[in-house]
Amino acid sequence: CPVVEDSGESLKFNSQFESGNLRKAVQVRKYEYDLVLNADINSNHYHQWFYFEVSGMRVGTTYRFNIINCEKSNSQFNYGMQVLMYSVQEAISGRPCWVRAGTDICYYKNHFARSSIAAGGQKGKSYYTLTFSITFSHKDDVCYFAYHYPYTYSSLKMHLSKLEDLRTPRIYLRQDVLCETLSGNSCPLLTITAMPESNSNDHICQFRNRPLIFLSARVHPGETNASWVMKGTLEFLMGSSPLAASLREAYIFKIVPMLNPDGVVNGNHRCSLSGEDLNRQWLNPNPELHPTIYHTKSLLQYLAYIQRAPLVFCDYHGHSRKKNVFMYGCSVKETVWQTNISASSSDLQEDLGYRTLPKILSQIAPAFSMGSSSFVVERSKESTARVVVWREIGVQRSYTMESTLCGCDQGKYKGLQIGTRELEEMGAQFCVALLRLKRLTGLRNHQNLLDLECDIIGTQSKAASSLTTYVMEEDEPSFLEAIDYSAESNDEDGEPENELCCEVQESFDLLSDSETTTGTS
Repeated sequence: CPVVEDSGESLKFNSQFESGNLRKAVQVRKYEYDLVLNADINSNHYHQWFYFEVSGMRVGTTYRFNIINCEKSNSQFNYGMQVLMYSVQEAISGRPCWVRAGTDICYYKNHFARSSIAAGGQKGKSYYTLTFSITFSHKDDVCYFAYHYPYTYSSLKMHLSKLEDLRTPRIYLRQDVLCETLSGNSCPLLTITAMPESNSNDHICQFRNRPLIFLSARVHPGETNASWVMKGTLEFLMGSSPLAASLREAYIFKIVPMLNPDGVVNGNHRCSLSGEDLNRQWLNPNPELHPTIYHTKSLLQYLAYIQRAPLVFCDYHGHSRKKNVFMYGCSVKETVWQTNISASSSDLQEDLGYRTLPKILSQIAPAFSMGSSSFVVERSKESTARVVVWREIGVQRSYTMESTLCGCDQGKYKGLQIGTRELEEMGAQFCVALLRLKRLTGLRNHQNLLDLECDIIGTQSKAASSLTTYVMEEDEPSFLEAIDYSAESNDEDGEPENELCCEVQESFDLLSDSETTTGTS
């Protein structure tokens, strides 16, 4: 590349802030820069998450940014997704929000070879480049660019403090410290339910014997959308709507909203400070190297020991290659079928209840896709939270819920890029689905329960429905989808709970009148 003379017009870059990630910026032409990302700490790979600051720009000039050391072999950037940008000048003018930005976006394999160490022992692998153009609109602006809507550890702590303000005498909210991380950050543990109606033995007994729901999120720092979904769940649970009150009276929620605070703080994409993927440590977590996983699993083991294993376990994640929101569950029968081992229904009986919650979500949540969900237990996923909780803790309804980084190809959000409002809505819809699940599992006649679940699943109780599809790494069509960017939601500061509850009740009449009144369990 030719030497570019510095005439005082070069951009200034910075990533020395919480969750920031940019290692180096090289000016290759007057208005073009090659950008290099940091690997995860104590690792030599996982280059994907970026979050950096740019200043010193000229108004009306188009700049070109090339992030040249990405690792994933494909990306939603090739199928309509844009980067996120935050303008300080726009914020000063009363529009403090992240917006989708960038034109001429392309994600492609480049000529920079990865070392065999960085490629996990494989030779001949290359890096990938994300390239996009941006034109700045304001003089003396400071802009931030990110892979997805940032959600930092500080954001979580601020959000948890605001949840305290929503507490009422009827809401039981307890915030504990599950453990401390390698760098000394606290890992929060929340307990949310309804206070008992009185101190009578019956009400105290009902309070103590409510089924448990165990939720977790953000084990992978780069999957910030998981935190936005969790934010929607937490705000719904602490809300004043009749649905929220019924949900609190139906369940006790144990929630770990951020399993990897260290990775989030340091701008990692996938690992903790130990340089390991924490979602591959559930089989035998080390209390010193993987404290959040060790203590979360220990809590689940204790609950199982006292006969209080959760009814539902769900770990919130983000997915970089697929659209929509979907679930991974666990099924012995579907796993056997997918491995081409002959097994008749008489040889292997299985309760189909694990499919009920995803099916309910497909009926009430516009972003959720049952067709993208899978219940196959792959060998490579045997050490993940979902599979270990299913096998060792005995939780039949053990899930990973994946949210897209891009948008949807179905329903009312088809062709649109997803925003924080839609992600928070998904978290709230998950709560509504749990209330519907409570109605089904609360039936005393087990055969009626199976019949109702089979009606929801769309199959007979003695045979599983059609095989679920695998999530392929290269699953996208070869054409660029049309994306309506003008309809994107950027309303991050709104409180859509009441509006959402009305929408749920009007659009999907899943709950009976008795369920939507306060005091129903």
